[in-house]
Amino acid sequence: MLEVYLDPCTVNSRKTLAGLDLLGTKYHYNFVNYFTGEHKSPDYTKINPCATVPAAVDDDLVLTESNAILQYAADLSGESAAYPKDLKKRALVNRWLLWEASVWFPSCYVYLVEYVVKPLLNTKPDEETIQGEAHRWHRLAGILDAQLAKTKWLTGETVTIADIAVASPMHLHGAQKLPLEEHPNLKRWLLDEVENLPCWKKTQSAVDKALLPKTAANGHTEKSVQATLNFTKDLGNKLTELYFYKTNDAKGIHELRNDAHEIAVTDGWDKVDSFSVDNEGFSHHNFETSYDQWEDEEATKAEFYPEVVDFLRDRTPMMLVHCDYTAESGPVRVRQLLPEEAEDLLSRRVAFINVCKPVHRMAEERHLAMFDSTATKPDDFFKLHLRYRDRNGENYVMKHRNGQKWYYFPKMTPDEAILLNTYDSETDGRARFVSHSAFEYATSPKDAPMRESIEIWTIAFF
Repeated sequence: MLEVYLDPCTVNSRKTLAGLDLLGTKYHYNFVNYFTGEHKSPDYTKINPCATVPAAVDDDLVLTESNAILQYAADLSGESAAYPKDLKKRALVNRWLLWEASVWFPSCYVYLVEYVVKPLLNTKPDEETIQGEAHRWHRLAGILDAQLAKTKWLTGETVTIADIAVASPMHLHGAQKLPLEEHPNLKRWLLDEVENLPCWKKTQSAVDKALLPKTAANGHTEKSVQATLNFTKDLGNKLTELYFYKTNDAKGIHELRNDAHEIAVTDGWDKVDSFSVDNEGFSHHNFETSYDQWEDEEATKAEFYPEVVDFLRDRTPMMLVHCDYTAESGPVRVRQLLPEEAEDLLSRRVAFINVCKPVHRMAEERHLAMFDSTATKPDDFFKLHLRYRDRNGENYVMKHRNGQKWYYFPKMTPDEAILLNTYDSETDGRARFVSHSAFEYATSPKDAPMRESIEIWTIAFF
């Protein structure tokens, strides 16, 4: 396995981590603290005599340049559109890798040092230095802007490691005060494309925390939005019911969504890799699919459902805080669907896992809020009785309590998915019922297209 040595806050270290994630390369991460000078220590300079980060080691091979690490990693990973085998396509990627290292990184680095590093050291930026670099930076940015007027990504319609490399020197473009407004195609590429890549989102937190400590101290690194979630009051002995047909029995029932609260929903990207269906009750994953016939129900079942099954081996959003099953309704559903096999299956662990993913386009409104199950208390949930003509069912609804923790993943793309553990038969302390709800918030774009997504309910037998 590739051993990588780096400090994730530096430009080239962040480039390496994001690129490896884009490529899908397996690696072992070794932290080298750049700010304490660990990269100059005798132990590290034995690995990298240049005393720079990153470095990568694969048996007797040592690489000390970030772009070379990504090129090698791409070949280790096999066929990858991020570093194509076709010689002409690869040459285009190599062109931008060399351009970034030779001219783009040094120019962007001036802005990084003056507007980010110097304030960290309680030193004022040198505006003359910035002015002296401005002409060159705009000339280079113009080259990028002209290219990105013709293509979505730097080398065409597919993201490559060249995009990661060229974006990395701008990874704090706001704090760097880079004048992106004068280069609209460059700005579009960076803000709308690169910054919405999962590999980029995952690696931003370490950069912000190390280089923007005042922002972190003010609570903006762990970003959150205020949203109204619809909880339900627990009236004790009175049942909470929902009828799916007209009947006099529905008159005077205890209805849902009668306890709205404004709460903070935290952006989960900064800790995306730490969530798990067993702990918090939800997790985020890349889920690429070429299937796009979402309006065809039969085709979706025939062609997309098998992809969901394979994905779980190696879910119009509801504006109500709920969980889809209860401790009793989970086993009942197994018996309804698989009556002949149910008792044998229920003798082992059973989990109901919802797979939720955007379709057609990025999700920009009605995001999904998920309750962190590590903060669950026994009386948080109570039953919602579902009345159908032919059967009855149960969900859990949730009452509001101070101290509850909620997460969401803004701007998810169709190549990503969330797993929700809505029922688990195990009682060993893992998450068993994750509450969730769609929500709207005041700062969401007013012209955002309506969210389109699909939610597949699955049952996993262990």
